[in-house]
Amino acid sequence: MRLDMSVLRQRQTWAAAVIAGLMFVGISALALSAFDIAGDRIGEGGEIEPIPVILFDSLQRDGIESEIMDEEGRINTSLLRGGVLIIDLMAHDCTNCHAVQHHLEDEIPRWEEMESARELHVIAYGAWYDESLEYLNTSEGGYKVPGFPTGLGSVHAAILENGTLSDPVRLLTAGGTGLIPAVLVIDHEGYIIARENTGTPTDGWSSFDSAVETALTGNQFEIESLRTIGIAEEKSSGSAIFALGVFLSILVFFSPCAFPVLPSFVTFQMTLMASEASMDSRESRRIKPPILGLMSGFGMVSFFLVIGIVAAIMGRAFALSGMIRIIAIFVAFSLAALGLLNLMGWTSNLFSFVQRAIDRPTEGSKKRSAEANTFLYGVGYAAASIDCTAIAVLPFVVFLGTMGVEAVFTGLLGLALGLILLMVIIVSLVGYGNAAFASRINPLTQWIKVIGSWMMIFAGTVLLVFLFSPETISSVIQM
Repeated sequence: MRLDMSVLRQRQTWAAAVIAGLMFVGISALALSAFDIAGDRIGEGGEIEPIPVILFDSLQRDGIESEIMDEEGRINTSLLRGGVLIIDLMAHDCTNCHAVQHHLEDEIPRWEEMESARELHVIAYGAWYDESLEYLNTSEGGYKVPGFPTGLGSVHAAILENGTLSDPVRLLTAGGTGLIPAVLVIDHEGYIIARENTGTPTDGWSSFDSAVETALTGNQFEIESLRTIGIAEEKSSGSAIFALGVFLSILVFFSPCAFPVLPSFVTFQMTLMASEASMDSRESRRIKPPILGLMSGFGMVSFFLVIGIVAAIMGRAFALSGMIRIIAIFVAFSLAALGLLNLMGWTSNLFSFVQRAIDRPTEGSKKRSAEANTFLYGVGYAAASIDCTAIAVLPFVVFLGTMGVEAVFTGLLGLALGLILLMVIIVSLVGYGNAAFASRINPLTQWIKVIGSWMMIFAGTVLLVFLFSPETISSVIQM
């Protein structure tokens, strides 16, 4: 394997790095903003009423859960009514949840100083039910057992006013999608006054923190003015389940775990289009962007299908295996390494026989190459975001399973179509945008390839930082 180290001494390489950095920041900011907006809009609606009583098993640690648990070792939120309650819906293998936990633990001392007539309670609700209490009570990898009361929930942990049991995850997450993290501020009368759906909010936690402060020190009018978030309604109609799948697809696509990869995905599409635009044959331009978008979408859906099958076969062992984190770390390392190697010419030297096959002057081979590349990148995009998305997608499938085979098919159809449609939109925007400037792209093909390599490096590096130190990403966003 020969590497061209001289590229690191070329001005073009570092100029491309600056351009890639600016593009990376811009596209990432748009992705995070899209996630925030989607979460807010999807979370609108529902009944504005006090949350139901939530009863769940705790870790039973002396001096932590023992301060609020009942005689059976369970956390009962009805015993905390009258104070301000923060509920953190989380999981051991959810990196974005760790960023939420880090922020809460940083702010709790400051909030406790504001206590007067209203006491502050912070609890962590284990929302991935295939995990266990022992697993939640084990610090490892990027997870540290919360320093505040923690327990593991269940699909029957919520007790409604009429006495029926329900799943808090379906009642308290945005639109009932089940996507975590979800951290809520509950006022002294039991109403939701704030909710964050990510550990990296674009406003740097300002609105959430402000709601906590208002709940602790504000008057009744100030608190009531924040009661704009309702409790999601449990719906079982086919159209409602289909819509739930579509809503989840939006949050999955723009999830905070995926935002480092989206810029490199967009640049990959630019590189692909630029390579085709540089060819003289008309056949090379017959691969329409929507077709490539379909292949990327099918790649995402195929990955989740395989993971779902593996999870179904392994059962609880899958949740306790740490496989989700391992996949995410592997993809992050791969992105960074491949980006660096591509920058130094590794692909063309080592896989020249593949490149020759790709360059055969037949329409069919070019189509297969482009479609295969975009399919694989769709798989990679899904794999990179697995640390956030699997925590939502797998419980979603389990939830649908409780309502029958038809519900599973309908919900997954909504999820799949949503993901595919979003991929088609993104790829089409990039593809037709490039087509509009095709005459200007030819001289820039090499620039685009170098920028694409840097994008992969940035994506892998930022994803690794997010996986091992999510609070660092939060701090950068707050700057």
